[in-house]
Amino acid sequence: MGVDVSICIATYRRPEGLSRLLASLERLKLPIGIRIETIVVDNDSDASAASIALSRSGSIEPLHYCVEPRRNIALARNQALSEASGEWILFIDDDEVADENWISEYLKLVEREPCDGAFGPVLPRFEVSGRGWLDIDTFYARRRHATGQPLDVGDLYTSNALVRRRLFDGRSFDPAYGLTGGSDSELFGRMLRSGAFFLWCDDARVVEFVPPERHRLGWLAQRAFRGGCVYSRLARSNASGDALKRALRAVVLLCGFAALAPFAALGGRRPLARVVLRMCTQAGHLWSLIGRSYEEYGTGFSTGR
Repeated sequence: MGVDVSICIATYRRPEGLSRLLASLERLKLPIGIRIETIVVDNDSDASAASIALSRSGSIEPLHYCVEPRRNIALARNQALSEASGEWILFIDDDEVADENWISEYLKLVEREPCDGAFGPVLPRFEVSGRGWLDIDTFYARRRHATGQPLDVGDLYTSNALVRRRLFDGRSFDPAYGLTGGSDSELFGRMLRSGAFFLWCDDARVVEFVPPERHRLGWLAQRAFRGGCVYSRLARSNASGDALKRALRAVVLLCGFAALAPFAALGGRRPLARVVLRMCTQAGHLWSLIGRSYEEYGTGFSTGR
């Protein structure tokens, strides 16, 4: 019998997170007759996730485990696609857990509304909360929409996504973004420009666990900087707008936020942090526009592509 949904997971040295994720997949409530498979691609050349994946193979059937030894998240995602046989491809990250109705809610939407795929919310949760001012709602929450709302590229990511398998025919994640991040936005953006139609499914929820090392302003600043780098890189690759104008805009905004920072500080750490993160985003834009990058999955700052 064929497979309806292929769950694709790329993992890299997150044993506790992967174990927690696979345990949540065991609790999924599936519609009658729906057939799923789970694919775990280990992006660690030491195959560190093997014991965890294989320990769950009896309770999650079928579960396919393979290794992509080259450190590159785009290559890991492509390996998952090559293993998948389902009509639908369902992505989730190895630091998340799925709601028990995750697949059911997605399938209800795509059966009701003709579309090429759907994306759902990623709800952050602190593993350990030690900084009350650095709260979930202000600094970690992502935007959400009403179920059925059409989406643009800014809402498309592999941390919670259901996409028709045929959209990947002749398309794959670009390894050039494999260390910087953004390969998902780049690929889904290509799909949109080719006429794909994606919807939001607010009830298809996953929870992302935020470890203590990410519950700090320094990590948020890195994320904001990386986001600015990737956004400008994608804009340049799409030939959208003039690079000089974008650079000047980034300089103006960076200077504006810098001037605003002393006044924001009067309101306390939270408003000051918001301004600092906006400065980091604009700095990321500039870093990309002068031909540099930031390798989130690699060595950090890079002097080229």
